[in-house]
Amino acid sequence: MIFTKTNRISIVSIILFSLTAMTANAKPMKDTPVPADGKCDYVNFYHSESKQAGKCTTDCDCDGMRSCNAGKCTGTARPAKLNAETCNTKEYKYQEAWTKAGPGKCSGDCECDGLRNCTSGECTGTAR
Repeated sequence: MIFTKTNRISIVSIILFSLTAMTANAKPMKDTPVPADGKCDYVNFYHSESKQAGKCTTDCDCDGMRSCNAGKCTGTARPAKLNAETCNTKEYKYQEAWTKAGPGKCSGDCECDGLRNCTSGECTGTAR
């Protein structure tokens, strides 16, 4: 098949439509319940800030690793790309107790806090 400029535009349009439809049909993440200790600034803490238009009273009113400063959510919720390079830093905060497989269980380094690594399905190394 020979691709003309019109064919390429059509193919790109179909791909973009498909991606948009998949994103629109994706289930939104449910908010994570606020933990008893009130510590919420973890990559795996999900909170829809749209409910309060980015205003907050505590870090638990902000998504992910964002913090509440002067009544507004600030910072980055989670790294744009989760990979070993972004997950294996002191700044990376992941609450291992919230992992679906169970506390300390993992399927990769990004399910372990900070400098800990996932080895044979378990988070290993020194915790914070």
